[in-house]
Amino acid sequence: MVRLNSPLAETSSARDYIDIMSEIKKLEAFYHEFEENNPTIIVFGDQSSGKSTVLQRLTGGLPLPRGSTKSTVAPFKIRMLQSEEPLHKISLRYVENKNREPIHPSEVDFAVITDLDELEIEEKLREAQRYVQNPSINFKNERLPPDDELSYTKNVVCVTISGPEQMYNLSLVDLPGITRSDENNEAFVLSLVNEYIKKESTILVPVFQATSDIATQCACRLARETDPNGQRTVGVLTKMDRIVDHQSDDEKHLELATLVKGQGLVNGTYVIRNPSSVLSEIHEDPDELEKETIRKLKQHIIWEDVPFDRFGLQNLTMKLSDLQRKEHKRSLPKIRSFLEDRRSEFEEKLNALPLPLDTNSIIHYLSNKVMNTQVPLLAAIAGTIVCMYFKKKLY
Repeated sequence: MVRLNSPLAETSSARDYIDIMSEIKKLEAFYHEFEENNPTIIVFGDQSSGKSTVLQRLTGGLPLPRGSTKSTVAPFKIRMLQSEEPLHKISLRYVENKNREPIHPSEVDFAVITDLDELEIEEKLREAQRYVQNPSINFKNERLPPDDELSYTKNVVCVTISGPEQMYNLSLVDLPGITRSDENNEAFVLSLVNEYIKKESTILVPVFQATSDIATQCACRLARETDPNGQRTVGVLTKMDRIVDHQSDDEKHLELATLVKGQGLVNGTYVIRNPSSVLSEIHEDPDELEKETIRKLKQHIIWEDVPFDRFGLQNLTMKLSDLQRKEHKRSLPKIRSFLEDRRSEFEEKLNALPLPLDTNSIIHYLSNKVMNTQVPLLAAIAGTIVCMYFKKKLY
């Protein structure tokens, strides 16, 4: 079994985040809108910018489909959850049909990948992606057609990684890269990215490739339009290994160093050195590759005053962990308000039920205890349900 543990679980902010998650988890049975408001990390960028590799490292090694051509044509949602029993699985979430018409959302289990190796998991993920591209095909008894019904789709490949070792609940989405080769596909992907990043509970991770002009990359424009203050955006700069040896290109180095220092993004941009190929990943340590790239950059005068905490996966995970913790704390008042409303509804239903006189004192005592504001919300709601039950039984 491939062990997948996000490096975010090892950051200094992780303990606070885990404590908050533990409290919220107790409320999930009543707060059905929890997942919708759960802070999700959205990774997006131009095609071949290195998004999937960044996300693979953030998940501790989930082998997402990668390649020189388009490899991500549907959203991949990764959910890392704590549970008593280990379970790694892929499910397919359908939200549109083959004519791109919206349908009632449904999610079906596709494959259990708990005991598969990395190559087998990647193969299953590629297969799952093709099935969401062909929503009229039933994967249980129908073969995939030679030509896909949808070149890009809103249908989602969901990966759930759960088990007792998953202390850090995490939700990430890898979106298709924005392509410029086809106007229709470009418009579709831009619309899809906007749909995900406009939610206030999301943390935006635009991925910029160092080899292209930053200002012309769609990820830069989308991030600034959606989050103009930059409060929930953390940039990632990839492919610096292709720039670092060009020491004489001062203009390019100045553009990139200015971006990393925080131009336009309050939380800054982080230099990440991904392996240049799958073969490189097998034979070389990504962390060591990253350290070597940082060492070479720091030899350039333009990079001398760039803070060291803007380099490397470890510093990126620390920043993301801190933003997740803050976002969860910000969402707690919404959850409390939701539960207060539910408690009021229960109280109204309780008072509306008829009650024989001889049992009134018992129920009155119970309901007063339950409605006492000092009682925790979860206990209050559960207690109210008990009161309603007794009212019905006694009547």
